[in-house]
Amino acid sequence: MSPPKEDFEVVYASKPDKDTIILTSQDKAKAWLEQAMYQFGNNYNQYSSYLNENSLNQSQISPEELDMLADNAQNDLEKIKKINSIVRYYINKDDLIGLVYETIESNINTDYRLSFPEVSNDTKASEKAKEIIGNFNSQINLKLLMRKSIPLAYSEGNYAMYLRAKNNSYVVDYYPLGVLEVSDYEIDGEPVLLINMTELKSRLQKTNKKSRKGKNLFFDKLDDEIKNNYPEEVYKGFQDKDAYVKLDIRKSGIIRLNNMNRKYGLTSIFRALKSSLMLETFERTDRINAKAKAKKIIFQKLHKEILGQDYTKQAFEEMAYAHTNLMAAWKNETVVYTGAAFVEDVKYVEPKTENINIENVNYHRNKQMTSLGINFLNVGSGQSYTTASISITELMKTINKISEQLEDILEKWYKVVLESNGISLEHCPSIQLIDSEELNKELKLKLAELLYSKFNSSYETAYGLLGINVEDEKQRRIKENNENYDEIFTPRLTAYTNSGDKSAGRPINNKDPDKHLQDQDRRNT
Repeated sequence: MSPPKEDFEVVYASKPDKDTIILTSQDKAKAWLEQAMYQFGNNYNQYSSYLNENSLNQSQISPEELDMLADNAQNDLEKIKKINSIVRYYINKDDLIGLVYETIESNINTDYRLSFPEVSNDTKASEKAKEIIGNFNSQINLKLLMRKSIPLAYSEGNYAMYLRAKNNSYVVDYYPLGVLEVSDYEIDGEPVLLINMTELKSRLQKTNKKSRKGKNLFFDKLDDEIKNNYPEEVYKGFQDKDAYVKLDIRKSGIIRLNNMNRKYGLTSIFRALKSSLMLETFERTDRINAKAKAKKIIFQKLHKEILGQDYTKQAFEEMAYAHTNLMAAWKNETVVYTGAAFVEDVKYVEPKTENINIENVNYHRNKQMTSLGINFLNVGSGQSYTTASISITELMKTINKISEQLEDILEKWYKVVLESNGISLEHCPSIQLIDSEELNKELKLKLAELLYSKFNSSYETAYGLLGINVEDEKQRRIKENNENYDEIFTPRLTAYTNSGDKSAGRPINNKDPDKHLQDQDRRNT
């Protein structure tokens, strides 16, 4: 049964022109409801899946193996996958490599700054663009994306992402290498990414968890899983039984580190692995030596004369007698042993091996840290590793280089989102992820003050040095001036803002003539 039609009588205060938009209360209520539903948790049913990973056979790790993997690694997917497996193994095992990864992960600066271009005579569209981009950043959980992508791009050299949309709801998926491959082609300088469908189906094979009634908790068939977890082009390729699927370049992106203008990136940790192997060898040698020294070897020497004049006698009885007496004495807490006349000597036999030279250990340790971007200051001053100052400047530069690539990908996605909402791309903002390198913050403040106050530089130069967008500040100041912020935020009367009573000082009617003369002298000086 169709709902009854509502008939409204509209009364105009004046004759509408061609730009007037007429909305009934029913249309307005519908628009409000749609906007409220859009803003309320519109990320429902956006699944993402974990893929199976093969474990590493660590028995194959050797310096020769690392030399082989280093040869043309950026063009060989299998070598990159093997290197990443080794690196993950050492992140879990090696104290220094693991600590570097953990430090990056826990100290990523998740602050960012959006700068919207100034578009004249289109204020409504600008405000709408800001609202859409703000909602988009919240949907994809941008801060969490930064915490996940930057450390993993550092540890694996690659981080491939795809922006998946469903009913104006967005989620960012990560695809590991193997399932994702970089093609031999680029479009406008960006690599075209491929999904290996055979590898994807293989790594989606897993034991499904079921309820008490025997039903799958998530998906009954592989078809449903791919449909709900992967882009439309991947699902279409699965239905068409394609071997490879080309991802939409507008929605895909990859961060690459040390790729040397080739297809795949290479993690900086790889250069530290040889030193890690040497340190492992030193540790293993010291452990073997320690076990050998822990063993108690007692040698009881008998006179050779017990073997007779021609030394042909076995002398088993004498040896058994000497051994029995020594062991009987050894069982007591305080050992008192009186040897027979034919016992020549009783002594400990200790291994003559020495521990590894600490200078060799420090050399490879320092070499490992340099490869990771960590340096000791004043290494030659004789400071120990526990007291020496540490410089992580190179490591932070690497992190900032990764952040710049993430900025480019996010700006590309902003264009996709604005275009899908009918907003002109001239409103597309630029994003700046705040540098992880905050060590020079005090120096930047002093330099900005010097440029502005003494060298008479522009606002844009001084603000830009501090990471502040001058256009944003301009719009804020215009808004403050138009809304009379100075009159609203007048300073409260305090001891610092109140000039006090103008008649303060010595009363003029003071009758002491000496005081009058003193006051007159002060006024004249």
